Amino acid sequence: NFTRHCLDEGQTEFRDVSNGRADALVAAVERSAWDGEWYLRAFDDDGRAWGTSEEQECRIDSIAQSWSILSDAGDPERTDVAIASARKHLVRDDDNIIRLLDPAFDRTPREPGYIKAYPPGVRENGGQYTHAAAWLAIAVARNRDGDGAMSLLDRINPIRHTSTRETADHYRTEPYVVAADIAGVIPHLGRGGWTWYTGAAAWTWRLAVEEILGVRLIQNELHIRPNLPRDWDRAEMTFRRGAATIAVTLQVDLDFELQTQVVVDGADWYAPGIPFPEEGKTRHVLVRLARPA
Repeated sequence: NFTRHCLDEGQTEFRDVSNGRADALVAAVERSAWDGEWYLRAFDDDGRAWGTSEEQECRIDSIAQSWSILSDAGDPERTDVAIASARKHLVRDDDNIIRLLDPAFDRTPREPGYIKAYPPGVRENGGQYTHAAAWLAIAVARNRDGDGAMSLLDRINPIRHTSTRETADHYRTEPYVVAADIAGVIPHLGRGGWTWYTGAAAWTWRLAVEEILGVRLIQNELHIRPNLPRDWDRAEMTFRRGAATIAVTLQVDLDFELQTQVVVDGADWYAPGIPFPEEGKTRHVLVRLARPA
């Protein structure tokens, strides 16, 4: 995190100033931006809120809910409620997208900016904006809900939108490239756009690999903390740096008494990170997991 980088550069004074400002910002958010069941999205220049239940349009926005967890700054009791609210209002059973906000801007006399230039349900204005969709799924994973994170990944995954000829014809973009946005209003509901372009592809990769599979590269070591769906029994993956390889197996054991056991090259491993072996070598890692209750 930023504090660590300050320490690495010997910038302790700047670290202290930055931490103080961050603490003040967090206190202000908790004091003024909690709407009862979710966090407000923003305030305009006149001090009026966006993303509040008191409005008819843009009552809730996913970004504030997701980042209350991703920032590690939100009140834990509130963040649980906020994520549940985002899933309730922005993830619907009758379609297959994750909306950025709801309801879309349409007739509000207030001016939210360029977002209102998009028709209701298109791109940021009430459609799926895939950066934010991935952030919400990552927040769900960090709440230790592997099933929920996987269900949201399925909504982002272009292969899921093109599993039949009918759905592929409607989706209208490639089945192998993440779409920057997916429309959220009939007759274009579910239609993808802006492929080959979006940074949301990288966030989706991080969702799958770092959050659900739970494997992160930190200072040249693998750190493993999976959030697998309940119906998964096993996962295998291979990581390479140069000519060095780490082969990882995640094994869910029904009767396993420990929460997690890490075995590296046949021996129990207790350090938080697993370094890569010498060039040309392969290190074998087995992570045994108890099945979630």
